[in-house]
Amino acid sequence: MLPFVLAGPIVRRVDASSATFWIALSEPATVQAVIWLGADQDSTGPGTVASNSATVARSDTVPARKWGEHLYTATVTARTDGGAGMNPGALFSYDLLVNGSGLRDLGLLADDSGEGGGIHAGAPARLALGYRTDRLPTFAGPAADIPGLRLAHTSCRKPHGPGPDALAWLDDIIAGERPGLPERPQLLLLTGDQIYADDVAAPLLPMLQAVAGEILGYTETVPLTETEHAEVTELPTLRRDRLTAEVARFTSTAARSHLLGFGEFAAMYLACWSPRVWRTLPATATLFADVPPERRDALHLTDLGGKTDEQKKESVAKAVDERTAVDGFAGTVARVARVLANCATYMIFDDHEITDDWYISAPWRARTLTSPLGRAVIRNGLMAYAVFQAPGNDPDHWLIPQTAGPPEAPGLTLHLAMGTLLAERAAKSTEHPEKIDELLRLVKPPRPPEGQPEPGAEAKARKELRFHFTIDGPRHRILVLDTRTRRTYESAIRDSPPQLLGESLDAMLPAGPLPGDREVLIVVSAVPLLFPRIFDALVQPAAAAFFDFKNHLSGAATFDPANPRPVIVGSEQWDVEGWGAHEGAFHATLRRLATYPRVVVLGGDVHFASSLVCDLWTRGDDTARSRILQCTSSAAKNQPDEGQRAVLRAQRSAQRLLRGPAVERLGWDAAHGVVLPPGAAISPGRRGRLLSRPAFVPARDWPAGTTIAAGNPPDVRYRISVLRDERPTAAMGVGAPVSPSLPAMNAADPIVTYASVAAAHQQLLAQLQDPVRLMVFRSNVGLVSFAPSPTGAGEYVATHTLLSPVGDGATGSGFTQHGVDLARTAAAPPPALIAGG
Repeated sequence: MLPFVLAGPIVRRVDASSATFWIALSEPATVQAVIWLGADQDSTGPGTVASNSATVARSDTVPARKWGEHLYTATVTARTDGGAGMNPGALFSYDLLVNGSGLRDLGLLADDSGEGGGIHAGAPARLALGYRTDRLPTFAGPAADIPGLRLAHTSCRKPHGPGPDALAWLDDIIAGERPGLPERPQLLLLTGDQIYADDVAAPLLPMLQAVAGEILGYTETVPLTETEHAEVTELPTLRRDRLTAEVARFTSTAARSHLLGFGEFAAMYLACWSPRVWRTLPATATLFADVPPERRDALHLTDLGGKTDEQKKESVAKAVDERTAVDGFAGTVARVARVLANCATYMIFDDHEITDDWYISAPWRARTLTSPLGRAVIRNGLMAYAVFQAPGNDPDHWLIPQTAGPPEAPGLTLHLAMGTLLAERAAKSTEHPEKIDELLRLVKPPRPPEGQPEPGAEAKARKELRFHFTIDGPRHRILVLDTRTRRTYESAIRDSPPQLLGESLDAMLPAGPLPGDREVLIVVSAVPLLFPRIFDALVQPAAAAFFDFKNHLSGAATFDPANPRPVIVGSEQWDVEGWGAHEGAFHATLRRLATYPRVVVLGGDVHFASSLVCDLWTRGDDTARSRILQCTSSAAKNQPDEGQRAVLRAQRSAQRLLRGPAVERLGWDAAHGVVLPPGAAISPGRRGRLLSRPAFVPARDWPAGTTIAAGNPPDVRYRISVLRDERPTAAMGVGAPVSPSLPAMNAADPIVTYASVAAAHQQLLAQLQDPVRLMVFRSNVGLVSFAPSPTGAGEYVATHTLLSPVGDGATGSGFTQHGVDLARTAAAPPPALIAGG
């Protein structure tokens, strides 16, 4: 039995005159939103408050859209009367009326043990969304000025991932009941991997399948070929890696329990955002039940029986560990649900919403989209994104505008097509959904009928489905980039690195400056634009090359046409797909950002947190044209294991490389101006850079006598530096390393004393070498705030505070903090050319 409210409410887009809310229900209903000024509003009934305050905004009453027999979602936007606006930076309370019943009547404004009222036994406890019985949830309006702006961001939240759930720590901050916590954020930006579709815990998938069957009302099927289908219930947990590799042609190395059907994707979103759909996980022994060999081979399922006793023990032990981790995750979901109900939240996908390596190369894209199963899984994942994440980001693009707006809502076209497809999914012979695939760019759109002209660029843009979006505040603009679905590649047959924005740079990142009185540009990119060169230029490429070399020696890289299982190459194994992997596209993006003086970039993806600053000069500049702060926060719950962190603590050389010297580059849009002295030799890689267009080269380590031709100075120069927390230890707060005290000598038992001294030295060594001042390699969430700059009026200092675990991880503390003045530095640009090494 399903509860009436499956997930939500979630506060989505908030601007100066409107606020959008999302909710998921198990039955058809109408939904309306009502907003009041003030944070201490107690509900006295549907749409009423004890203070009798006048409402600030109210939405139309809209019907929830149907996606399954018991899955309905509504996205409603409340707008102020006459466009009067909401007080910038103020706190607002809200109620959602579902079939006329308010949040109090729905049982969402009181704590609950979890069982009863349509909730399955084993469901985790639920928490009052307003932090006190009958109090309404709240949200903050956008700040009136830059010093008042406060943002939170994070990514990569895997239910069974190592480490605590950092997203839950924002619950403490919003509650405001513990002294010493940062101020409440007005916006939460989730920068990718809100769910993991490929790496799913073995005990979790059976629960998701049960929920999927209930919300859809039928057993979903997926195609194996153009004519053969399989029911998802025939494809059990732990056995799907062979299917996804051989049939879907995916390359995820953690696909034993990969999500396949739309219902499974939807169930995962519900489980990650709400405690209400959870139920007791299955016993571990049931996960390894036999599948008849003839059925196993027909469905391309992995044979769990063909293992040694030791391997079987390891598999069972891993499943037990995953169950423990998932149970712990379930215990924090209620806190996350409350965070989402009390903070304006924006979201953009990364690869794990679909599958690892999603569109990493042209060959990957071609082989998966020509597989009926591969295309179906990508379609199902994107349709789930279009239900759960996209509408609240940009309601006018996805819903019927409630006021004068764009002439067309392309997302609405997709929603209508999806509704038709999902209503017919019970039949195994469902026709290929061409319209949906065209909208999602899974197939090429048909050419216009003969004699009919191609639509113009403006008409195409109006009808084109897009996932990128813009958020305008009083003094800032946020541009959220789609770094997945618009990718282009230089080669259709080689694993060349992608251009992440493809041909959409102008659409996603138009040239500056900012319009009106806006002063700071904030760019959200799931893949960080900048990150330490040890990873970007050394670790990932070297690991990828070694992986390919090892496979070549073992023969594993040989592709057998009779066996369509894809060969996993190094770039896929080690995710060589960041901005820096394609230098031309990377530098074009930097050049575009140079049209804005102050830029903050938020990203995740990489499973560590850091801050970097980039100064950009263009030809003729003495002062930097632009200053860019890159804030990376990852993972919310999927931290590197202790072994990796121990290596970083123990290796001084690794820490020096982590911070590294500043990266300085010179660039020419056309022919370079480097003049080498006669007989000088440079590396092939550097010579190749000189021959590229555009040409970007290091500023240092050139042969003595190298010069720049007169009249051809660089078109752009930039310097990238990793930031370090320079505060004294005493100022770093709870969780900061504390120097251990040496024990007094115990003459009666000197052995114990010596052991204690050795332990203290070991602790001190770990603290001295811990890279926490540079980067955080544990669960984390980032907070970005601003203050006036001492350099003068109109400039600001941006601070990136990284919360990481305290104690058992139930709470987090910001003992890593990086601050940078966004004023364009008066320091000299990178030198012309420096001889060396």
